Amino acid sequence: MAQNPIRIGFVGCGRQATAAWYPNFATIPELDLAACCDLQPELAERNARFYGARRWYTSLEQMLAAETLDAVMVVGPPLMHYECGKQVLEAGLHLMMEKPAALRTEQAQELAELAAAKGVITQIGHNMRHAPGVQKFRELMAMPAFGKLLYLESRYFMPSPMWHETADVRTGWNYMIFQATHAVDLARGIAGEIESVYARLSVGEEGRFAIACAVAFASGAAGTITLTGCTPNWTCQLEAAGDARAHLRLVNLHTLEFEPHTAESGYRPSPGIPGNYWKPATRDNAEVRSGYWGQMQAFARAVQRGQPDSPTLRDAHRAMVVCDAILDSIEQRSPIDLPKS
Repeated sequence: MAQNPIRIGFVGCGRQATAAWYPNFATIPELDLAACCDLQPELAERNARFYGARRWYTSLEQMLAAETLDAVMVVGPPLMHYECGKQVLEAGLHLMMEKPAALRTEQAQELAELAAAKGVITQIGHNMRHAPGVQKFRELMAMPAFGKLLYLESRYFMPSPMWHETADVRTGWNYMIFQATHAVDLARGIAGEIESVYARLSVGEEGRFAIACAVAFASGAAGTITLTGCTPNWTCQLEAAGDARAHLRLVNLHTLEFEPHTAESGYRPSPGIPGNYWKPATRDNAEVRSGYWGQMQAFARAVQRGQPDSPTLRDAHRAMVVCDAILDSIEQRSPIDLPKS
């Protein structure tokens, strides 16, 4: 039996929310955009008109008081995530937020603990986990032809960030929670919990930089997280090796190569494996390539069935813990063991 769509109040009508989140409401039947909210009335009114919200507000408090909602989505800067997220959780509503959950790790932990105490479902916007290419990557990794994961590389190269000090936070922290966290979350989502990291930083002209980080997973797999702020274009890549002598590579969340091994055919597809090259049909970046559409549908379905999907606010906090550990390792020039989750 089909379930009723969940009634959503959306907080934030800025550039990121409007480009990557709002357009997906039209094609996700599990979601009902009841209201939207922004401090700037012209943005709230615009998004309500463009994307079909029945009402708009300039105050989250007013929206929560006036609307009968199942859940709230929050997309904006980290301080807004923390403050609005806390208000939503205290109201006992399910919550989905863009990453990072907060500016500081302890604030993200506070939100995760509050959500657990309230018994609500949460999801953080690590959208790449829900990209079709990443889903296919996980599916192929689970096949006997791949075997047990031995090695995973999570690569995230960017052209523009600089390695510099920022007021009120440690050097490199903004880059870690806005950009590097994608590579960290993908590594955790694919290979499981991270037990230790050992990172080195190289800084060049005008703050251009690169980070190489060796990673040990609780599963026993080894890995690397590689990061840059010096390349001409954005590149996101996952690469994995399994003990069945198989190799997986996913480039920019979109193009997947799978090389399984058989004694008869060498490194060519074996029976039952759907080819060694895969590329999804692409309609637009937000819906297919980057996983925004998938993460929003996953949240809606999680609320409908009453069981959380991943990544949750606990995952958001854990990703920040790993980012902290990478910076600790760079500063101390030594391996860092992470606390148990």
